Amino acid sequence: MGTVDLARLGLSYGMSLVAFHGGREPRPFSAAFAVTNRCNLRCAYCNTPFLDPTDLPLPRVSELFDRLKQMGVSRLGLVGGEPLVRKDIREIVSLAKERHFFVTFNSNLVLYRRRPEVFDDVDLVFTSLDGDEEAHCAERGAHAYDGVLDAIEALTSRGKPVVAIQVVQKPDIEQTEGLLQLAERLGFQMHFQPQCVDTAIVRGALPESVTSEALRDHWAALLERKRAGRPIASSARYLAVQSRWRDFRVSAMLDPSARCAAGRGFLYIDPLGDAYPCAFTKGKTEPINLLEQDWRRAFTGATPCTVCNVGPMLEFNLLFQNPLSASLEALRRIR
Repeated sequence: MGTVDLARLGLSYGMSLVAFHGGREPRPFSAAFAVTNRCNLRCAYCNTPFLDPTDLPLPRVSELFDRLKQMGVSRLGLVGGEPLVRKDIREIVSLAKERHFFVTFNSNLVLYRRRPEVFDDVDLVFTSLDGDEEAHCAERGAHAYDGVLDAIEALTSRGKPVVAIQVVQKPDIEQTEGLLQLAERLGFQMHFQPQCVDTAIVRGALPESVTSEALRDHWAALLERKRAGRPIASSARYLAVQSRWRDFRVSAMLDPSARCAAGRGFLYIDPLGDAYPCAFTKGKTEPINLLEQDWRRAFTGATPCTVCNVGPMLEFNLLFQNPLSASLEALRRIR
C-alpha cells in the first residue's frame, strides 16, 4: 500500500470519526459490497448461498461505486458468496481501483488457479481456514481445501497480504496452533471470529456441548499468543472483548447506553444494491437502496443492536470507540 493511498484512507477515516462523534451526517469510510450471493461451497454456518442469486449488472455496479465515492467511502470490501463465481469480477475490481478505493477481497480461493489475474489490483486478501484439511472440509464440504494453500503461497509471493479467518465454534487450541504455525511458514496472518447466530446471512448454532466459559478461556489463550508475537491479525482489544463475552449463543444485543458505528463509519451492501448498517443487520432492519436513495439522508442512525462480538463489526467499532490505540494497531497491521 503506497503512502498516498494510506494518507487517503487515514483522512477518510478521520472525517468519518469526526462525523460519528460530532453527531453529524453519516460519512462511512468503509463499505462491504456482496458482489453475489452465489458460492461454489456450502459452509455449515453460512446462509448466503441460499439467498437471492440475482447480481447487479456491471453498469449498475459502476453507478453504485460512484455513489459510495460521493459518500466518502475509501475502503471497499468485495465479498460474497464467492466473488470469483462472477465472470466479470476482474472488471468490478478495475472499477473499484479507478475510483481509488483500497480494495479488500474475500475468497475461499478454491477457484484462484483459474483466475489469478483478478487479484492483480487487490490490496488485501481475506480467505478462510478452519483448521487442517479434515477440519476445514468438515465445515465447508469436500474439496474446500483444494488449492487453498497453493493460492496463499502464490499471493504472498506476489506481495499480496493475506489474512485467513477461522470461525471459532469450539475451543480447539490444537487446530489453532497448527494454523499459526502454517501462517508463520507461509507468511500470512490469522484472524479469529466466533460463530455468529440470529441473522439472515448465517445459519446453524454452537454445539450444545460447548460452554461459554470454555470459549472465554480459548479466546484468552488467543490473546496470550497475540501478545507473544504470533501472526494474529485480530486486535488485542478485540480478543480481550471475546475473552469476556458472557454468552456466545448471543451475538448482539441492544444496549441504550452504547453507540454503534454501523451505518455511520461502515455499512454493508447486498448484491441488489440494498444497504444495511452492517451485514449482521440484514433481515433485521429495512434496507436503503443506494441506487435510488442517498444513504446520508435516508439513514436515521437507528440500529437493531448496539453491542456485538461479530468479528469485523466489533473490530470496526473499536476503531471508533478507541480511535488512537485501535488505529495505531490497524496501521501496524496494514504496513
